[in-house]
Amino acid sequence: MELRYNLTPQDLRKGLALHEGRVRGGLTAVRTIERLFFLLMTGASVLVLAMGLVLLAAGAWEEDFTAVFGFTLATLLVSLLFLWLLSPRRRARAGAQMLAREESYLGPRSLSLTEKGVAVSYGSNRRLEPYAAISQVWEKKGYCLLYVKEGVWEVLPPCAFTGPEQRTAFLNVLADARAGRPPEDREEGKVLEGPVMADAAFVLRYTWEPEELHEALLMANKAYCRTRLYWRPATVLMALLSIPALLVGILALIGVLTSGAEPAEVLMTVGILLLGVALCLVWINFLPPVLDWSIRRQEKKEAFRHLLGGQLTERIGPAGVDSAREGERERTLWSQIGAVRSEEWGLALFRHDRKMLLFPPWAFSSRDEQEQAAAYAREQIGKS
Repeated sequence: MELRYNLTPQDLRKGLALHEGRVRGGLTAVRTIERLFFLLMTGASVLVLAMGLVLLAAGAWEEDFTAVFGFTLATLLVSLLFLWLLSPRRRARAGAQMLAREESYLGPRSLSLTEKGVAVSYGSNRRLEPYAAISQVWEKKGYCLLYVKEGVWEVLPPCAFTGPEQRTAFLNVLADARAGRPPEDREEGKVLEGPVMADAAFVLRYTWEPEELHEALLMANKAYCRTRLYWRPATVLMALLSIPALLVGILALIGVLTSGAEPAEVLMTVGILLLGVALCLVWINFLPPVLDWSIRRQEKKEAFRHLLGGQLTERIGPAGVDSAREGERERTLWSQIGAVRSEEWGLALFRHDRKMLLFPPWAFSSRDEQEQAAAYAREQIGKS
């Protein structure tokens, strides 16, 4: 079964906004609670400001208005800042802009249900995901979102289907395939199309072993935490507030426990302490045991099966990086890459969407060639 459709920027943003606004686990539930909290804070701040201005204009305000006005205005601005940071539409817009940097991502594309899995083709790219890797299929407002274990993978807009009947038929076939009854597809060998990058400056062929990949990922993630890509505005804000909030929570808790305060005051103080601990989670990625646990957790979910599925061929050229494996090809543009790191453990190209391209040292003929590839990547990023 094959679907052919045109993915527009509006459809992509709408689908990602539905995904970002969905409560689908502990983290998104916390984000939803945070948004509601700051929304209430914004409403309360606006109400207090309006009441204060009315009383001031009527001459009924007898206290110092400057202090109250300044505190309420600061609360309003902080609440609006956090609402903007937590907005599903903002995150969806940022994700759509990142994906749309590749010209062929938007526009004509096709999705096929084959014997081996779900194949998505656009431009010269093709990605095949086994049915076992599709963790969830979600439908809302005519959109169908396909999830792999690491997150949303494909957005199928309403225009991908001729009507509700075809959408229902597609979901039924996909459900049968995920249950172990895939459709027959005799055209599987003819799907991979598109020109190979002819002017590639570096052509790399290599394979990964699980333990080697694990160590390289551990070192690459440590390096990523020291790049400007990790320190985004929300991360910087959390880091700045984390230590003061934690210290205030600890000192306040010690104070209420030694003074024999009421249970309500103790609970409030514990809440402040938990807020400080939550903000300090921004530093947890710098701990090697935590990174090691996270990578092993992803390995159990088979998140790296594409890297461990045999020989990979990478072509690094002016257009970007073409990653090819059996039956699949994917291009990463230089505009999608924000940082380059070359070390003994290999070469890493960090993307703006928190993903990375990782090349082992044995993919290069020598360390000098690896450094040349790193210098070439930095030069191309500067031009993009």
